[in-house]
Amino acid sequence: MMKRHILTILLVLGSASLWAEGSNFEGLQLSSAPVNVNDMASIKRGAKFFAGNCSSCHTLTYLRYDKVAKEAGIPTDNKPISINGVTPPDLSLEADARGVDWIYTYLQSFYKDPSTPSGVNNLIFPGTAMPAILAPYQGEQVLVEKPVYDLLHEVQWYDLVKPVKQGSMKPEEFEQAVNDLVNFLAYAAEPFRAEQERIGFWVLGFLVVLFVLMYLLKKEYWKDVEKNQE
Repeated sequence: MMKRHILTILLVLGSASLWAEGSNFEGLQLSSAPVNVNDMASIKRGAKFFAGNCSSCHTLTYLRYDKVAKEAGIPTDNKPISINGVTPPDLSLEADARGVDWIYTYLQSFYKDPSTPSGVNNLIFPGTAMPAILAPYQGEQVLVEKPVYDLLHEVQWYDLVKPVKQGSMKPEEFEQAVNDLVNFLAYAAEPFRAEQERIGFWVLGFLVVLFVLMYLLKKEYWKDVEKNQE
């Protein structure tokens, strides 16, 4: 477990210089990813989506052997490739390193930008080297000229862009696909999280029962002590 935490820290530090963070859009808020580590159907769909769209560039080095990944056809021994001189990060611990909200927002907030080598850019990751591999599903987006901010001068990613070309998926279908993918990445980072939470509830229940028993035992013990003092 300690090794995984150390790897997470190293991935954050190691990827920061190549995949620079920092949005150019002041007040941009991350969308909340509806992750559910107990939804195995969603996780399996996300694994298949990863196998078909992400595994050719990204690795899952620290997910050594997993039934879900194997059934989806995700290789665990492939080597990372270089895109425009940048090596895409390993995604085994990306959900821990970046956070699921960051990934969820990032995958949906690509927009057309002719000034970049790939022809696209990203709202929360300016200058990203990742091409718009999800554009065939989502469609194409462009920046809104005059976005509307709320009273706190905050804005959501979908208020900064507008669709100009429909993809093969409807917006709700694409959102679900991204949700499944993020769900799988959260599972990949902590494959035993659901089991740990389940065991944790049993442990807490046991401690509550033990506390009650110890409290009753204490009362009974001190009752006898008080009688002897009298």
